[in-house]
Amino acid sequence: MSSINRKILAIYLLALVAGIAISTLTYLRGESVLRAGSALTEQSLPRFDTISHLRNAIFSQKPVLYEYYATADRTAFLTRYNAAREQTLLGLRALRDMNQALPEMARLEAGIDRIHTQSKRLDQTMNSTPVDWDRAREILAEVSEAEARITPELEALVQINRQQVIHYSQETRGNTMSMMQMVLGLTLAGLIMALFIAYYVNAYLRDTAHRRLLAIFPERSPNPMLRLSEAGEVLFANDATHDLIGLLGLTDVEEILPLDLELHLMQLNAAGQQRLTWEYSVGEHTLDCTVHLLPDLHVCHLYLADITERKQAELRLVRQALQDAVTGLPNRRLFRERLEITLNHEQAHCAVALIRPDRIKLVLESQGYAASDNLIGAMAERLMAALSEHPGHAPAVDIFRFEGATFGLLITQLADTSELDLLMRRLQAAMLEPLKVEEREFFFTLSIGVAVSPHHGADAETLFKNAEAAVNRIRSEGGNGFRFYTQDLSERTEQWLAMEQGLRRALERNELLLHYQPQVNLKSGEIIGAEALIRWQNPERGLIPPMQFIPLAEETGLIVPIGAWVLRTACLQAKTWLDLGNDLVMAVNISARQFQHPGFIDLVEEVLAETGLPAQHLELEITESVAMHDAERTTATLHALRQIGIQLSIDDFGTGFSSLAYLRRFPLSKLKVDQSFVRNLSVNEYDATIAHTVILLGHSLQLTVIAEGVETKEQLDVLRRLGCEEMQGYYFSRPVPAADLSALLKEGRRLAA
Repeated sequence: MSSINRKILAIYLLALVAGIAISTLTYLRGESVLRAGSALTEQSLPRFDTISHLRNAIFSQKPVLYEYYATADRTAFLTRYNAAREQTLLGLRALRDMNQALPEMARLEAGIDRIHTQSKRLDQTMNSTPVDWDRAREILAEVSEAEARITPELEALVQINRQQVIHYSQETRGNTMSMMQMVLGLTLAGLIMALFIAYYVNAYLRDTAHRRLLAIFPERSPNPMLRLSEAGEVLFANDATHDLIGLLGLTDVEEILPLDLELHLMQLNAAGQQRLTWEYSVGEHTLDCTVHLLPDLHVCHLYLADITERKQAELRLVRQALQDAVTGLPNRRLFRERLEITLNHEQAHCAVALIRPDRIKLVLESQGYAASDNLIGAMAERLMAALSEHPGHAPAVDIFRFEGATFGLLITQLADTSELDLLMRRLQAAMLEPLKVEEREFFFTLSIGVAVSPHHGADAETLFKNAEAAVNRIRSEGGNGFRFYTQDLSERTEQWLAMEQGLRRALERNELLLHYQPQVNLKSGEIIGAEALIRWQNPERGLIPPMQFIPLAEETGLIVPIGAWVLRTACLQAKTWLDLGNDLVMAVNISARQFQHPGFIDLVEEVLAETGLPAQHLELEITESVAMHDAERTTATLHALRQIGIQLSIDDFGTGFSSLAYLRRFPLSKLKVDQSFVRNLSVNEYDATIAHTVILLGHSLQLTVIAEGVETKEQLDVLRRLGCEEMQGYYFSRPVPAADLSALLKEGRRLAA
């Protein structure tokens, strides 16, 4: 045995003896640490938790007592107090087992009993008749005092337990330090021996391990890696490469190499570079390839990655940025890009059209998100179908969907503006049939604004702004039409904004007022009702008729508070006339937004209750187009109003697209013949025929028929001959203030026979 081996053996034996001795001492010290640790974990620390739970349980009783005092809810009090009491007793029992003979425990139990006694006294006081509230407050004060006495006892128990924890901690720390010193000594001895023996061995092992790691790195890498010779021959391909080959449906490792690999290698050599990255396709997959030249080893490494999912995600993001998710149509951003390209390259005229379905916002607000999306999708399909039917010589049209329910058209290859006229009429005709969504039918008309380049603007921003001005003008005029931009529309937009600001202040400043137009029975000639018609007395512009501000109120949503004011004011006036002995029915026009509002029925009931007007003296008028907008919902709303006792009528009948099947289901009491048919009644046979048809239809449905806009004796005679029951119009009286109509009623004015 060599000298080095003997020295190593002696060091081993010495280390062994020292290790046994130190291990024995360490074991004994460990036993002490274990006992102290057990005392901490099994007694002292759980005692802290028990005291904390007991404290929470005791102090939770006081809020229960105060809540009982505030609410007098005995059932809730008994439930919560018994739960708190049970928790208190459990905590006290557990703490008593840990602190058997401490005087603090006796005082603590006495305080808890005092609180319980006061709780029972409070329960007796609260259940007495009448309740002695002063006594209850005295009991609560005694509870607070008892709780205050308990707090020092709990703190004393915490302090006693804390002293025990400190004692065990010091004992554990001392034993642990002794163990650490022993272990440190043994460790130093072993370290000296290990350093001496392993100096050269460790150096050799490090070198061997490093070489082995380098050798297995390509094989173990989760990423596809290949080693190629200078001639392009595959020398090595790791397991990840073979997995990728299987995923791509290939059979040979050569098939995964880029077809242009040789060209890229030549470029690297020519440029004196060593690394190059590019992308290439294998079937439906896209791969990322990085080649690394190693000239000293006469090989190159190829690193591959399948980036197909990343490329697909990038395409989806691009598609989402340029395409509407609901309809699949290109969106406003793509519209802007294509319009700018068209304006830069298109030699012939092009046009921009904005399409907004009338009153669709009311329908969308009443539907859920899914139903609204389905409705927008159905409308897009209807518009696309109409555009696909254009003849071969028609202009090229691309449709886009903007925010909300706005659609845009980009019309190119436009030879003449008359083509636009035909196109817009075809779109409007496409909406004559109802949209069927989720077994419901929706009727819509379209408002379309058109701006033509270069007459209405040479850039995208101007064309879009002018088309929007045109569509807003159509909507302000009642919708259901199309309009080309004209210069006065920009000026009207400014006026529109100024009017909107004034209208928002009109209610606050009491600038709105009502005029009343009498409704007359054609047989008796008596005034049997009145229609409330709103006016706006603007301090700067004077008396503004409703046709100028009602569309604005509809658009901005102001029609809801304005309509509520009209309903309340009209009902108050009707009640005044009724109290004076005038048996009149007050007719009030209801706007589309009002009718679709979820609180409309509640509002009507509230107004009738406030004003004291009997329901049968109120008649609500809705237009034909509003009634057919959502026929199913209209039917439900009308039946609810009819159950209240209110009379219902269809205004402007004959101007919309009513379905007779739905009309028969509506609980109506009256049809109103639109004044557009009455105006030429005595001179136009066509209008007379329509009026006669409406009157016959009303009678067949057992409805009263009233004609509006009667201005001449000849019109009145024709209406009487056709069997119309009631009329209103300038022939008898224009709309007048309430005082003037009161005068007419007082003088007993009648319609001449």
